[in-house]
Amino acid sequence: MRLIVLSSHLFPNYKNPNAGSFVVEQVRHLSRYCDITVLLPHPWVPPFFDKLNAKWRQYKNLPFEERIAGVRVFHPRRLVIPKVNSWAWMTLSVTLSYWLFLSRTQLPNFRVSDFDLLEGHFALPDGFAAVFLGRRFGKLSIIHVHGTDVHTIPQTSPFLRRLVCWALRHADGVRTVSQDLAQRCIALGAALEKVRAIPNGVDVHRFSPMPKRQTKEQLGLDPNHRHLLYVGRLVAVKGLDLLLDAAAHVLRQRADTELVIVGDGNERRTLQRQAEALGIAHRIHFIGAQPHDRIPLWMNAGDVFCLMSHKEGFPTVLIEALACGTPIVATAVGGIPEIVTDEQVGRLVYSRDPEEAAARLLEALDANWDSERLRQHAMNFSYKQVTERLLEMYESVMRKA
Repeated sequence: MRLIVLSSHLFPNYKNPNAGSFVVEQVRHLSRYCDITVLLPHPWVPPFFDKLNAKWRQYKNLPFEERIAGVRVFHPRRLVIPKVNSWAWMTLSVTLSYWLFLSRTQLPNFRVSDFDLLEGHFALPDGFAAVFLGRRFGKLSIIHVHGTDVHTIPQTSPFLRRLVCWALRHADGVRTVSQDLAQRCIALGAALEKVRAIPNGVDVHRFSPMPKRQTKEQLGLDPNHRHLLYVGRLVAVKGLDLLLDAAAHVLRQRADTELVIVGDGNERRTLQRQAEALGIAHRIHFIGAQPHDRIPLWMNAGDVFCLMSHKEGFPTVLIEALACGTPIVATAVGGIPEIVTDEQVGRLVYSRDPEEAAARLLEALDANWDSERLRQHAMNFSYKQVTERLLEMYESVMRKA
């Protein structure tokens, strides 16, 4: 089986070298069974523009081909207009970039006619491109839906909604990372028999239990304190304002408890000001972004992992915490209830009420958790199991064709 994976922003790229780590790992595991080539566009630099400033010079020097996770990655050029980065423009420019590359490129061991499937990660722009180009080249297409691409983007404009609906209707297969997203795709026009809910995988070998006291000491945390933990982007959709409000209630009642926030984003200063206004700034650690290989340490150092999002697809960060034996408290949105299926692995928050969230955090701090049970629950989402389900989906799509 030969796959062309289209992933314009959910893969390490010129803007974000750490982007899409879960897609990279998925590709790595699939490559043991499939011949995979990834297409990841880079900006096209017009002649002489590289002499105008360092930014364009940097873009011109980006590689055309490299290997990531042991997989061949090509970087076709796409037209980038400064300060124009709408979803509509990205969909047009990315699709055109792929089309020109697949139509014109003559490379050793690479012909579009030799491949079986085109798959796009995210409904726009890559899912649309996979479907459009699949129809042009007579290839099967699969869209991988991750969350924002169906629960947010279609609501921003009628035109984007039409693009998403067209792609979902005409794809040969739609993979969503949760049942909640599967229902949303069906509501947008995807045929029921084409949609499968297959969660993102987690590396249960990298994320595994470590001695909690030792990890706290290694990270500079007080080993005699309890730690509420958040790991992720500091953006509005993650509901960190609710987490801080709830933490204020908890910290007033528990002198031995602190909040640790790992990650960065445009909400950081706002959150720091909120912590100061709540009088808890001295008991909150804003750690900033951390290398991916250090995240398992933080997951083990936390006593309770917290996620108070407004919207979610299927947050693998929760599985990573469980794989380390750390219980979770999270809002019951998107695919989160498909992870926290009972109170043996965590607690769900059903409102935006800080007192309810604080009550669930206190319950989690007081509960007697079975770390082995938490890890066994996470094993249901191992890359081994997810890869097997994806391969079966690919084969099913090809059989039906």
